[in-house]
Amino acid sequence: MRYLSMFVLLTTAFSQDQASSPTTIGRVSFEVASVKPTANAGEHRPMRFAVSPGGQLTVANMPLHWLIANAYNVPFQSSRLTGGPGWVKSEAFDIQAVAPGMFAPGISANEREARTRLMLRALLAERFGLVVRSEVREMPAYVMAPGKKGPKLGKIVTEEKDCPLQPPDDGFYCHHMNGDMGRGLHGQAVDMSDIALYVENWMDRPVVDQTGIQGLYKIDTEGWISMTPLAPGQAMPTGPENVHDPGRPSVFTVFEETLGLKLEPKKAKVEMFVIERVERPSAN
Repeated sequence: MRYLSMFVLLTTAFSQDQASSPTTIGRVSFEVASVKPTANAGEHRPMRFAVSPGGQLTVANMPLHWLIANAYNVPFQSSRLTGGPGWVKSEAFDIQAVAPGMFAPGISANEREARTRLMLRALLAERFGLVVRSEVREMPAYVMAPGKKGPKLGKIVTEEKDCPLQPPDDGFYCHHMNGDMGRGLHGQAVDMSDIALYVENWMDRPVVDQTGIQGLYKIDTEGWISMTPLAPGQAMPTGPENVHDPGRPSVFTVFEETLGLKLEPKKAKVEMFVIERVERPSAN
């Protein structure tokens, strides 16, 4: 996956209730914003999405679809974000925006992410004319719940109040994950919502957390076999991360045996997001 190294910065999970809480948000727009199409977008360039403690947003070489997914807290490969013209996924943008004082002293990591997402929504609405409709549908999903033998999550590694706002030198950063179905899932301090949100990228339906488990845990899993079969005539890939290797376990086995969690296919209520209107930004 070409952009996976950047995906770790896009998957902080918090509930929609937290995202819309008027008691924690305050300012909901950036004071200054520069939005430009990425120059030489055809070249292989790393993506970047970062927010400094001083309130500066820096985005580089990021497809608009990824930005919208980030703003609405859905996985970038999820079926829960639909609509919009093709260029939303194919065209990348660079953004510089400033909002001094957007993070008050003592703000938690979750509040920081919630405020950033709301401000990003406002920026996308203003500069891209973005209109997104949300609706809750009952639909086929994977419900994540404790397995038959109970969770295998170990001890809580830290408390929410102790989560750093920025990644320190040792790389310990709450609610962030990396890896994929080839390498497994890895997180140093993640909750159940983080896990459900991240694994959904490689599932064929949404994942809904119904574990009822609270707290932040360190997790490491092995990889699993792809749910998408090889296309007719496609050669079997080689290498240690071959996700079509029939010797690999399924994601259901990995979750049950490593995390003590089951992914059960059943109908559940899922929040969907539909891009109803979007346009390319005007020149700065």
